[in-house]
Amino acid sequence: MNQKIKMVIKDLFAVITVLLLASCTSRAQPAGIGMGTGMGMGPNAGSASRTDSFNSNGERIYFTATSERGTEITYVGGPSSNGGMTLAPGASAGVGNGRLACDSCHGPGGQGGTHNMGMMQTMTAKDIRWSALQGEFDAEKFRLAVVKGQDPDGTQLSMDMPRWNIGDDDLADLIVYLKTLP
Repeated sequence: MNQKIKMVIKDLFAVITVLLLASCTSRAQPAGIGMGTGMGMGPNAGSASRTDSFNSNGERIYFTATSERGTEITYVGGPSSNGGMTLAPGASAGVGNGRLACDSCHGPGGQGGTHNMGMMQTMTAKDIRWSALQGEFDAEKFRLAVVKGQDPDGTQLSMDMPRWNIGDDDLADLIVYLKTLP
């Protein structure tokens, strides 16, 4: 093999290694983002398994995919790359519970955006602040997007968007929380 080909292969191997390592690292949430107002606690404050520091059930659902009602919120689909989940910058991945949650893709402020899923794959997550959704979504259209992966025009969303098994009361609480995001 000639020397130039060996150098290209070596450089390519180095780039792939760096990308793999970068996709495996978690990103810490910046201080103050997603922080609750009561007692200085927020979704990422204190113990990673702490679930009693949220200002509302909707906030808890957004950051942990768990409900204060004790109902299980599960999903199918969702972003994955080589068995690992993608995280938007600042996302908490369910605040240490190992689960995908809304903020995992849409970010702590709900603005969404494009982010890497590893191995040069990207995903674009929609801005889900209610102020951004209200022109095309109502509560029922939002339910169809969350539960069935259906856009308001009836087309199917990418399988990057998990199909959530969430009850009506928990979904209503989530919408109330999304309405509080600036």
